[in-house]
Amino acid sequence: MYGIPVAPPYDVEMTNVAESLHNCTAEKIIKKSKKRILYYHSLEPEKSSYSNKNNKIDFTKKLPFELCTYIISFLDFDTLCCIPRLSRNWATLFYAEDVWRIQTMQRGWRLKSHHYPLTVEEQSWYYWFKQRYQLESRWRSGQVASHYLVGHRDSVYCLQFDETKIVTGSRDRTIKIWDLRLYQCVHTLEGHQGSVLCLQYNDHIIVSGSSDHTVIIWDMKTKRMRGRLHGHTAGVSDISFDHRYIISSSKDGSIRIWSSRSFQPLRMIMGHRGPVNAIELKGDHLVSASSDAMIKLWHVETGELIHEFAGHEYGLACVQFDGKTIVSGSNDYTIRVWDVQTGQCTRIFHGHLGLVRNLRFNDGRIVSASYDETIRVWDINSGTCLLNFQSGHKSWIFDVQFDKKRIISASQDRKILIMDFAHGLNTTCLDLD
Repeated sequence: MYGIPVAPPYDVEMTNVAESLHNCTAEKIIKKSKKRILYYHSLEPEKSSYSNKNNKIDFTKKLPFELCTYIISFLDFDTLCCIPRLSRNWATLFYAEDVWRIQTMQRGWRLKSHHYPLTVEEQSWYYWFKQRYQLESRWRSGQVASHYLVGHRDSVYCLQFDETKIVTGSRDRTIKIWDLRLYQCVHTLEGHQGSVLCLQYNDHIIVSGSSDHTVIIWDMKTKRMRGRLHGHTAGVSDISFDHRYIISSSKDGSIRIWSSRSFQPLRMIMGHRGPVNAIELKGDHLVSASSDAMIKLWHVETGELIHEFAGHEYGLACVQFDGKTIVSGSNDYTIRVWDVQTGQCTRIFHGHLGLVRNLRFNDGRIVSASYDETIRVWDINSGTCLLNFQSGHKSWIFDVQFDKKRIISASQDRKILIMDFAHGLNTTCLDLD
């Protein structure tokens, strides 16, 4: 009810006591006041002599510069950014090369070698840290510069891209190669008699599959047809290849394996009870996803079934496999993550309101595209939806690919959308692989 006193009560008699303090002993004071005096300890902390401004030590003036930079490199980024406001000495430390080299390395970021002269600004660790930090911030906030590629006369079903080009396949029966820097079509390949449903390329060839039931191998350099593979009795839904095999899946329920060198058929796998909509080859293993709601893991060389993954309620449209993890998308509107070794589903992602038509995962992120006309970015570990792009396309989205700088998608609206997170940033020396 009552607060604790922080000083003796103030009254007339106590005033007399106070006036007599310098002349009287404590014993005499007590007798004179005729009262018992209570001495209270103050609740206010005693001020240490070290709080005196003159007693504070600025270690930047006492320690070697190299040791100072090492010490402040352990500060978190927000605190570090306050340093230039303190003094000129601290501002000099802020821009020290070692500080930003350590900050960069602590985040696992790397720089790569360059083949052209760097400006004075580009020779700084601080400069490249700033470029990478802004890039990561844009991925967190969803800040992008959007560009559309228009040229196909019908729906765009599939795409792949690298640093210099985008290759797309369309219902208009063509494959187009686009210059990613100029945003212009530089080549158009014609040869299929039906929609180009899938494609994949490397430095030497482009392999495409079509609703005309065939697979065509194109020479990347000459842009001419090197071979056509026959065998499927329905549309070719997906392609995956390496230096040994070209593998195709089809609406006819089969998976066919061909030699990458001779283009000769090696074997056929029949194991699904419906169309095989997606496949991915990794090493000696092949993963397939089907309208029968099953994912299957196969040994490529023998065609042996290794494992089945059941859990989706409806048919699957897409799958990606990195050797240890499988990520799948389905007409049950969910994305599932699977552990290849145990066969267990480790996480389910809810959020899409339509068929999850395609997806990719890398570096802790999943990017998915859906018939609900949205593109979503997910944290693969927590299951959190980090970004949801809702206005990029005006119709179903058929394919999506991404790297650390951009997301590119293809849609029924005939457009290819490039969402560039690195717009205006210099990423030439950033190792983003």
